[in-house]
Amino acid sequence: MRIQVTSIILAAVLMCSCHGGSQFQAEGGIMKLASHITVLETAHSYNVRIANPWQKGSLLHTYTFTDSLPTDYRFSRTVNTVHVPLARVVVMTNSLARLMVELGVEECIAGVCEPEYISDSLIRARLEDGTIADCGNSMYPTIEKIMELNPDAIMVSPFEQTGYGQLEKLGIPLLECADYMESSPLARAEWMRFYGRLFGAGNRADSLFEKVSSDYGNLKERASRTYSRPKVMLDTRSGSAWYVAGGESTIGRMITDAGAEYIFGDNKKSGSVPLSFETVFEKAGDADVWLLKNSGSVNLTYSLLESDFKSYSSFKPFREHNIWVCNVNEVPYFELTSFHPEMLLGEFISIFHPELGGGGLFYHPLDD
Repeated sequence: MRIQVTSIILAAVLMCSCHGGSQFQAEGGIMKLASHITVLETAHSYNVRIANPWQKGSLLHTYTFTDSLPTDYRFSRTVNTVHVPLARVVVMTNSLARLMVELGVEECIAGVCEPEYISDSLIRARLEDGTIADCGNSMYPTIEKIMELNPDAIMVSPFEQTGYGQLEKLGIPLLECADYMESSPLARAEWMRFYGRLFGAGNRADSLFEKVSSDYGNLKERASRTYSRPKVMLDTRSGSAWYVAGGESTIGRMITDAGAEYIFGDNKKSGSVPLSFETVFEKAGDADVWLLKNSGSVNLTYSLLESDFKSYSSFKPFREHNIWVCNVNEVPYFELTSFHPEMLLGEFISIFHPELGGGGLFYHPLDD
């Protein structure tokens, strides 16, 4: 039986490389850290520009969110004005659905995609009583169900060279949520300030982000005072290639912030880079800690890892039994860490520097 060990994000995302930059930031804008979105506030609207992560210097989308629209208005890809606050939306990412619960606007969720990956008890209860509808797979949503819901907007995740098919023909605003393309943990989390404003929860979102940012900064400072800097490697091969997160990726930066040395930290990519096993082993053979994410139904062990690919046993963390695994089917990793990077940072610190104490929700030592 072949085990399933996931990489940093979904396979489609791993092939991405982020190239957007801070040239989209505007003085006086609401967003201070995020490099792929600018939000300018006026008396009755928010003017939003989202950078194209795959084409430097270009825009993915522009929107005007306003509390005043003519009665005969109809949304289109060329007329990107949306009425706020939004009252009913279809959410295609579980992390955003979880954030909406935290912001107290869960009643605005009319439908979600892939509810099997949502663990939040409140959302699950609303799914069971029919308050929230199951809209199918995020890549191939159930169009008829979405039309029946008639939401104010559909919150989608953009992918390179991928359109939205029939969704684009419904006349329903498609809001492209590109937060996952940010290369800084706090820059991604800051998108909560934009999302909060869509639902009239801007103040709550600002307060939450201030707490997240403060906690992250305190943890980073604590880790910076440690003396050891363990070398860290990530994930496993996928087919014939080993997809390595660049040093400028969110996860790469977080490992550094946790007081460790990311093996591929000198790679300046913010996306993922396919490498051969030989190249990875040359760099990571003597790593101290190995972090894995598993999406399979089988409980991963050292013996299963070796049976999947014998050469894994040549790595130092395998020999010294210092491999940590996160089963994303059992813990809300993707739901929580997108907008709560301080939770993952704290866990990384406890793994890399056990002398500091602490524990975590996501990772545990790989079973023998």
